Amino acid sequence: MRDTSLSPTYPVAVPDSSQAIKLRLRIVRGEEDAFGPGKAQLLESLLETASLNRTASALKMSYVKALALVRAMNEHFREPLVEHTRGGRQGGGTRVTPAGQRALAEYQAICGASEAAAQPGWRRLRKLVKD
Repeated sequence: MRDTSLSPTYPVAVPDSSQAIKLRLRIVRGEEDAFGPGKAQLLESLLETASLNRTASALKMSYVKALALVRAMNEHFREPLVEHTRGGRQGGGTRVTPAGQRALAEYQAICGASEAAAQPGWRRLRKLVKD
């Protein structure tokens, strides 16, 4: 199942133009998206909030959807990307693991490299696109 609920893109900006190239990179495992822009955004928010509830609110999604995304990510990676404990007397919490931090950093690096690699072709293609 493709994760389309969150679709941040990594636009390659064109100064003073309405034209842009938008790259959406996804890590696919079988027929499912193991990781992509939405899950990256979820991890980024979790790093800031350490709360699945606050992250879900910030991303304008239900808690159940956010939890499903966390479970899906953890299912596709050798090590969990997120550790989640339910509330209670001690209170719950959500933590991006070192593996999650590495996965996010590598994904962001791939996105950056892809943007840079797309620039020469985009400059040529842009000439063919109407203003």
